[in-house]
Amino acid sequence: MERLVKKDDLLEKLREYRTSPDDENIYYKQKIKNALLTCPELLYALHEEKYEDELFDDDGNINWNPETHEPYGEWSAYFGENSNIRPELFIPETQTNIKHFICYQVSFDDMPKYNSTQKYMEIKFNIFCKEGDILDELTGIPRHDLIASIIRERINWSNLFGAQAKLISSKESVTDNHYVVRTIIFQVVETNGIYKTTKGKTSINNYQVRR
Repeated sequence: MERLVKKDDLLEKLREYRTSPDDENIYYKQKIKNALLTCPELLYALHEEKYEDELFDDDGNINWNPETHEPYGEWSAYFGENSNIRPELFIPETQTNIKHFICYQVSFDDMPKYNSTQKYMEIKFNIFCKEGDILDELTGIPRHDLIASIIRERINWSNLFGAQAKLISSKESVTDNHYVVRTIIFQVVETNGIYKTTKGKTSINNYQVRR
């Protein structure tokens, strides 16, 4: 067990969870957050008018460095418990100032047969779009389908999580409180808890596994 003396030691350990591969739930969600918040197409499709000054400048240019893709605006405003993008399952209420939501979850409940060192990770996105603003007028595409396609383009067959992600499900539904929903699921074949990170150094618990 590593030595913890001060509060700073404890916080340093916990903050490592965001960037170390030890726990895919936290690690994947941090990767997703970074990917979504640096995707201007996605932020545009969320149609949050109060943030458009952050997304575009006065001349209609995307408000970022075109070389590094570093945002100049406060694109992080789209993320959080009172915003559009949320790292947990969330069922929006009828009365809300925000019209459209992306909620994502990370989970697994299956492993390849005869291979306990791997598991099938699933990344699920629930996209909620409120009736009355379903069609994106400038593209002519239903908003929930547009958002799902942008996420698909960003994640499907990519190595965002280290191993390759593939789309395994895409379904449409509605809620009782006037939201149209698109749910998409990606699968990643991932190692099964074999990593241990201490003070920024990651080791493999099972010497037989190589990545």
